[in-house]
Amino acid sequence: MIPQKPVRDWEQQLYDFLTTEVPPAVRAVGERVVTDVLTATVAGAAAPQHADVFREAKLADGPAAVLGTDRRVDPSHAALLNVTAAITQEIEEGHNRGGHVGASIVAGGVGVAEAHDVDGETFVDACVRSYELCTRFEYALFAMKARLNDAVPWLVRDPHSTWTTLGPALTAAVCMGHSPDQLRETVRTALNLAVVSMHDPFAEGAPSRNFTAGFSAQAGVSAATLAGAGLRGSAAAMEAVYDPFESLLEDGEFAHLFDSLGDEWWITEAYHKPYPSCRYTHAPLDALRDADVGDLDPEDVAHIDVYTYRNGVDMGHVRPTTLTAAKFSTPYVLARWVADGELSLEHFHDDALGEEAVQSLSERVDLHVDEAYERAFPDKWGARVEVVTHDGTRYVGRRDVPRGDYRDPLDEASLASRNRELLTYGLGTTAAADHALDTLSSLDSASVSTVVASLTR
Repeated sequence: MIPQKPVRDWEQQLYDFLTTEVPPAVRAVGERVVTDVLTATVAGAAAPQHADVFREAKLADGPAAVLGTDRRVDPSHAALLNVTAAITQEIEEGHNRGGHVGASIVAGGVGVAEAHDVDGETFVDACVRSYELCTRFEYALFAMKARLNDAVPWLVRDPHSTWTTLGPALTAAVCMGHSPDQLRETVRTALNLAVVSMHDPFAEGAPSRNFTAGFSAQAGVSAATLAGAGLRGSAAAMEAVYDPFESLLEDGEFAHLFDSLGDEWWITEAYHKPYPSCRYTHAPLDALRDADVGDLDPEDVAHIDVYTYRNGVDMGHVRPTTLTAAKFSTPYVLARWVADGELSLEHFHDDALGEEAVQSLSERVDLHVDEAYERAFPDKWGARVEVVTHDGTRYVGRRDVPRGDYRDPLDEASLASRNRELLTYGLGTTAAADHALDTLSSLDSASVSTVVASLTR
C-alpha cells in the first residue's frame, strides 16, 4: 500500500506531535487527570441507574475490566461501559475550552492498555497527547456546533459525544503498538466520525443520555482496532471536513491550534470538580457558599436569584426526578446545599430527591443571564447569588471562577479526599479505596493491569 501523505500542514503537525516528548511537569498533570477519571469511573459504575445494565448486558467476553465491577469484556465494550460510567456522576475533570475530554480518553483507552500490558508511563503519555489534540479540535468544533445549532436546533446537542471519538482511538492505537502508518489511518478514520446525539436530555435525565459518550468511545477503539488490521482512513475527509474551520475561526487561528502543539500544553488548564454535579452549577454553588448564609433551613428562604452566563441559565429546571436531572439542576443543587451544607453522591439518589423541603425550595430559585458573566465565558465561568429570607435578610456571594479551576485549584489533600470518597462509594470499603489510591500513586511506575486490578471488585 502506498503511504498517504498529509493533506495539510496541520495534519503533519499532528503526526509530528505524536513523537514529541512529554515534559515531566506535564506528565505529572497527566497523572492527576488519569487518576481523576479512573476514580470517577469506579463511582459511576455503582450509580443505581446503570447498575443493572452494567451487570446484565450481553457483551463479548475479553481481557478488559469494567472498572468498579467484576466483569471482563472485549476492549471496545469496556470502552462503552467505562466511559459511560466516567461521566455518570458528573465529577470527572474537564477543560474550559471544551468539555470533559479526559473521560473518553482515559476511560476509553484503559481497557486496551490493560489488554496489551502497557506500563503506566506509556499510558499517561498517550492520554496527554490525545488530550492536547482533542482540546484543540473541541475548541474548533464549538464554532461549528454553534452554527449548526442555529440552523438545525436539534442537531449535535450532546457535548460529551460529538468530538470524543479521536481521543480513545488515538490512545488505544498507541497502546496497541500501532506503526506510524497505522496511527495515521486511525486518526483519519476517527476524525471523520462523530456519534451524534440529536438531543441532550439532561433535564429529563434519561440513563441513555450518558451512554452516548460510551458509544463514541466504542467507535474510537473500534477505529484503532480496524486500522491495525489494515483499514485506511480518508485523506479527502481531512480537507472536506476541516478546511472550513479556516473561515469559522479567526484568521490563522485554526492553524495556530496545531503549530502550538508541544509548546502550549492545554492539559495544564484542566479543572477538577469538588462537587458531583454539572460544572455549570458550581459557580452558583461557590457563590452561595461565599454568601455565608449560616444555618438557614430551606423553609427560611423566600427566594434565591442566580446571575450567570447564558449556558448556565439552561440549568434552571426544578424538581428533578432522576439522578442525572438533579446533577444538571442549579435550583436543586443550591437547595440541597442550603438543607445539608454539603453535596454528596447520595444526594442524587431517589430518597434524597423525594425530600419535599428541598424540592420546594428549588422552585424558589431563579436563574438570570448577566451580560458581564456572559462576556467572560468560556474563559471564566462566574456567577452571583442573592439569597433573601422571609424576614427580609439578604445574602450576596460572587465567584469569577469555580473552585477546582486551574486559577483556583483543589489542593492535593482535597483532591485525595474526594478520590477516596469516590472509590469507597464504588468499591464498597475504605480499605479497598485506600489500596486503590496507593496503587494509583505509583501510576508512573506500575503497569496498567496492576492499577486496574485495584479498581475492580
